[in-house]
Amino acid sequence: MRQLYLLLALLFSVFFTFGQQQKTLIKNVNLWDGTSKKLQEGMDLLITDNLITEIAKNIVEAKADLIIDGNGKIMIPGLIDAHVHLASTMSSSKIRNDMDWMYTAMRAAKSAENFLMLGFTTVRDLGGPSFGIKKAVDEDLYPGPRIYPSGAYISQTSGHGDGRNPNEPSTHWSGGPMHPSDAMGWSFVVDGVSEVLKASRENLRKGATQLKVMAGGGIDSKFDPIHSIQFTVAEMEAAVQAAADWDTYVAVHIYNAKGAIRALNAGVKCLDHGHLINEEVIKLLKEKDAWLVPQTFWTTAPPDFWAPGLGTIPPELDLKIKPVLAGTVNAMNLAKKYAVNIGFGSDAYGNLGFEKLALTEFTARTQWFTPIEILKQATSENAKLLGLSGQTNPYREGKLGVIEVGSYADLLIYQGNPLKNLDVIVKPKENLKLIMKDGKLFKNELSFSTNSNN
Repeated sequence: MRQLYLLLALLFSVFFTFGQQQKTLIKNVNLWDGTSKKLQEGMDLLITDNLITEIAKNIVEAKADLIIDGNGKIMIPGLIDAHVHLASTMSSSKIRNDMDWMYTAMRAAKSAENFLMLGFTTVRDLGGPSFGIKKAVDEDLYPGPRIYPSGAYISQTSGHGDGRNPNEPSTHWSGGPMHPSDAMGWSFVVDGVSEVLKASRENLRKGATQLKVMAGGGIDSKFDPIHSIQFTVAEMEAAVQAAADWDTYVAVHIYNAKGAIRALNAGVKCLDHGHLINEEVIKLLKEKDAWLVPQTFWTTAPPDFWAPGLGTIPPELDLKIKPVLAGTVNAMNLAKKYAVNIGFGSDAYGNLGFEKLALTEFTARTQWFTPIEILKQATSENAKLLGLSGQTNPYREGKLGVIEVGSYADLLIYQGNPLKNLDVIVKPKENLKLIMKDGKLFKNELSFSTNSNN
């Protein structure tokens, strides 16, 4: 892979002159634009720097510095995963107590690269210290997708983001310092309106594009049952107000219906997970024009996903997992019935390499949606969700999730037709022939040539 990056860098340096716009022409592709019901056949795209500037048949090759032959293959917009945790590449206990922060950071960078090489050119990171990774990727120091970071989880005491071990006292009672992992941006454990405001504003200060608040119990946290509701209405409204003041929004971790209703009534715009919601929640979600980002591949995920390295799921963990998985079909049936806003988010994390499980979310959703509907969720629909970050959005130069003039050149080319068979997406090593993000090539197995006259 490193050789590929070096080769591409050398190739671009051959014909790139300082101050001169870089132009790439991709010829002869069957194009799906991210919104349509069918392909546009035999199309060419001209890319100037990082934006698409022309889409037509038979674009003159003399306009470009680099010409790539699509050879009639399928082009789609870069994929967007709206629920990742790039820095969570091992157990929270290891991160919190055992590992050097720089080692954790290097693993997070590798996770970012892994997502990119699967075809995800944009991700929404919903908790953890990803600001530095985002900056490194934006500066081309390391390959990765565009990152919409949330910063530290905002959790109440005993909430889903309270990662203390049983003998670790509250800093409120002990007067002691924050745990080093929390000081580095993993979690803010706060109670009361003033503390929620401070945590929200601290994340926004660091560059959060949206806030992540824990609104109910979680699976991999020890001290909060799934049925628990977290944060009062006033506390939740405080986070929503802080986000709105920055022209952005709050997404919440929630499985149960009561917590979802509280969050939506407080002004939250996105429910992540939602496996135990009911019809009342779905109707309210529709009324509020809010979003649901569920994970359906969990119902078929291997035990190692839930308990890495153990082979089997411990009984105490299994007790939390079973009701969540059991509610998945009902939640998805309701979401389909009421046609609510549905984003594509995998929450595929836990070990390096688990990123590939994000692709199985595509095939898992075929129980409810067509391939084109699912691809829209992972491209143009997710772009709408990311757009809720308003003026806080760091990527406003072009459009995301679509292929049109003026959109970012985030492009994938496949051997095979994912609009008919999503197995094409699930096997990127065999089928994904080109990855372009922001006008830069990160994978290309297609023939190309340079234009020496330019």
